[in-house]
Amino acid sequence: MKSPITGSAWSAYFFGSENISKLSRTADNRNFSFRLFQIPFRTYLGKDRSDKKLMFEKIINGTLKLRASQIQLEKGKLFLLAAIHIEKDQNILDPTIIAEASLSIEHPVTVKIGSFEHAIGNKEEFLHRRLAIQAAVNRVKKAVLFNSGGHGRKKKMKSLEDYRHMEKRYVEQKLHVYSRMLIDHCVKHRAATLLLINQQEKEEIAKEDHYLLQNWSYYSLKEKISYKAARAGIQVIVE
Repeated sequence: MKSPITGSAWSAYFFGSENISKLSRTADNRNFSFRLFQIPFRTYLGKDRSDKKLMFEKIINGTLKLRASQIQLEKGKLFLLAAIHIEKDQNILDPTIIAEASLSIEHPVTVKIGSFEHAIGNKEEFLHRRLAIQAAVNRVKKAVLFNSGGHGRKKKMKSLEDYRHMEKRYVEQKLHVYSRMLIDHCVKHRAATLLLINQQEKEEIAKEDHYLLQNWSYYSLKEKISYKAARAGIQVIVE
């Protein structure tokens, strides 16, 4: 996990979990603060913060344990490369069985294990619902422009934020379901390895396509798959 943080800069520095203290949520509940060797830091989790935020919350409540990690300086920013100890489920897997998964905007996940092939989710339930919420956001934004102020504007602004949160919650819930179903199929068929096909190429294409970058959560879905796979004892290989 890479999260930009502010504070004193090293080109690269390893530290033990005992060197971090006072990990807590910031006042806005969007980021976290902590002390590393008594030096104060604050995280900046970026736009796709859901999994990172959940990880920090689990560290705070003791569900996850932080291990020896690293701080790295890259392009003028500091990144926290946090190493997390994950308790693995006791699954019986076969090292000779490989699952192949393809992530796409048409079908969020398509998994193939031997002769078994299954599409998880579809464009209508994921993309079309998301676009419908975005259309509602745009309608409210236009209405706000024609409202000079007062309670009417405040009400519309609250409605705008409600729609934005609705989209985030919907996307997060769907990505958790898709990743969980994928790993469940792998465990059921005893696949010890999960290969994400052509994923690097798709991510490069998405960087150049605003529509894909805005509406298809490649990175978040990949993070969720990787986390659940690690817990299940499945190795993930990104092709």
